[in-house]
Amino acid sequence: MFTVKVPATSANLGPGFDTLGLALQLYLEIKVKIIPPSGGIRFFVDGEEYPEEIFGDNLLYQAMKIVFAEAHVVEVPGLELTINSSIPPGKGLGSSAAAIVAGLYAANEVLEKRFAQEDLISWAVEMEGHADNVVPAVAGGLTTAMLYRKKVYYQQFSFPPELKLVVAVPDIPISTDESRQLLPKKINFKDMVNNLQRASYLLASLIKHDFRHLPAAMDDAIFQPRRKQLIPGFDRVFSQALGNGALGVALSGSGSSIIAFCQQEEKRVAQAMQDAFAVSGVQSQLMILAADPDGVKVLR
Repeated sequence: MFTVKVPATSANLGPGFDTLGLALQLYLEIKVKIIPPSGGIRFFVDGEEYPEEIFGDNLLYQAMKIVFAEAHVVEVPGLELTINSSIPPGKGLGSSAAAIVAGLYAANEVLEKRFAQEDLISWAVEMEGHADNVVPAVAGGLTTAMLYRKKVYYQQFSFPPELKLVVAVPDIPISTDESRQLLPKKINFKDMVNNLQRASYLLASLIKHDFRHLPAAMDDAIFQPRRKQLIPGFDRVFSQALGNGALGVALSGSGSSIIAFCQQEEKRVAQAMQDAFAVSGVQSQLMILAADPDGVKVLR
């Protein structure tokens, strides 16, 4: 028996669309027990068993099947999979990337690590469609990813440990597909340059632990202004977070969660964000997290 543990992630961090990502100390875990082949594959979620035909479209299971197919496994071993996740789905915290990574790594572990990490990342990005959540889920910490000639390249950095991450999760599910439909078909040249400057400055600021200008560096000029129309109270949450001590604020991935970087006053910032959502009639859950430095782990 072994366990695969995958962190939640926050992508973009403002201007770093499909590029920057951060692993969070919030996890999906899958416990894998190998059983006789005649037992098939059994799925348990929150203590309840699901038959394979119902669980067939689940991303975690689809990811496992990709690994077995690439390995040309004729007879899949019997498996008992117990899945527990603290990552809220549809809230911009990388729940789909975590499921994909968990499935790929679980299947590869069953096959005694037949495939390299490079292979697993490539398949994960192909399934997810972009690398910004997948890479930090695998590598941990703060990451920047690049796709070049169908190959995934990335760099990983230590996220400043003195920063806490306040995540306000409103009761508004948003699918990535729904959010991407709002994105512009054409981008103004000046806005594109602004975002490139800000993303570069943000990455350098976090690497150097220089937080003086994070509000400017995290101010996305292109994507957040369009996506915020799906989130009542968006502008109020941002302004209240910054006004109560946050160093920078961003929409987490495609939303609807909003993440704030804090060096102090994290509880005050969290309460201000929740109150701001409440003014717009939106209930929200609060989490105060740290960055996950390690990424996916296989525990025995």
